[in-house]
Amino acid sequence: MPKSPSRRPLTSPHDALFQWTFSQREHAMGLLRAALPQPVVAAVRWSSLRIEKGSFVDRALRSRHSDLVLSARMGAGRIYFYAIVEHQRDVEALMVFRMGLYMMRLWERITRDKPGLTELPPIMPVLLHHSDTGWTAATAFQDIIAASGPARAALLPHIPCFELRLVDVSGGRAGDVVEEALTALGKVALWCLSVSGDDARLEREIGRIAAALDEVLAAPSGLAALEALLRYLVATHERLNVQKIGRILEKAVGPRAQEAIVTQLDEIERRGERRGRAQGRAQGRAQGRAQTLLEVLTARFGTVPAEVSDRILAANEATLVSWTARVLTAPTPEDVLGDEGPRASPARRPPARRRARRT
Repeated sequence: MPKSPSRRPLTSPHDALFQWTFSQREHAMGLLRAALPQPVVAAVRWSSLRIEKGSFVDRALRSRHSDLVLSARMGAGRIYFYAIVEHQRDVEALMVFRMGLYMMRLWERITRDKPGLTELPPIMPVLLHHSDTGWTAATAFQDIIAASGPARAALLPHIPCFELRLVDVSGGRAGDVVEEALTALGKVALWCLSVSGDDARLEREIGRIAAALDEVLAAPSGLAALEALLRYLVATHERLNVQKIGRILEKAVGPRAQEAIVTQLDEIERRGERRGRAQGRAQGRAQGRAQTLLEVLTARFGTVPAEVSDRILAANEATLVSWTARVLTAPTPEDVLGDEGPRASPARRPPARRRARRT
């Protein structure tokens, strides 16, 4: 049974929804069967599908891309599926190049784990894309290589050759996805990703997923799925309040589902209020500590420099506790805020002659 989605604030709601939905075998299988070429679908033993550990996305790019690696039996070996979901509104011209880097890293790990391999397993690259324009860049690696005429034809045999399997959900499009293969939750998740941030489309097109949403809520894991979907919609439609999102969804579903939606939205709203109160209390404690620290500094050193005062007023509670502990020993106000506390006296070294005798 799938776990409830994380209840910490969402730093990347797109990643959270994609990972939570498609890290479950049933829904991952539906997405892959919908997106892949039919001969590959027929050759894969889907009962052997598993989620692989690890990520190959550069740390600096994890706010824009997230990846999911899966594998399954095919013939005598395994086939790997490398899926990336984008978190950006613009089309990245060299995305196919970046995908190639990630695929090479996956092959590198496979050969490191299985040093006796004489052949590499196939990797199918899948890109889930959503932008204002839809996908406009190359999907084949060879198409981003700058060469033309007879020279290009001569170069092509020496250039890597692969093509992205594109799932473009921009503007309601679904690229090559065959919706009949998707699970109900897979359909709803892709639709939510496709209307991300577009309040008018959310309200206008909710009827498209009404039947799938009813099916999701009727499943044993319906409440966990509903929480994941609602948290995503609340995070990506900031101009709509919780009640408005609830009313939009309630119009599309049956009475039983309406009750579940109201209950979950109330819980999300209560958690938000509790989080706000907790943050307010922490901010109040920090302000009190800051004022106390400024008063102590003034009593000891006189006028406190403006830059020191500004840093104290902007600091969090943990930092203020650390600075307060330095007040009695620091020689200047600036030293109170230094990266290190007052330095201890260096340990006395033994006389040189004594060290020499020891060697």
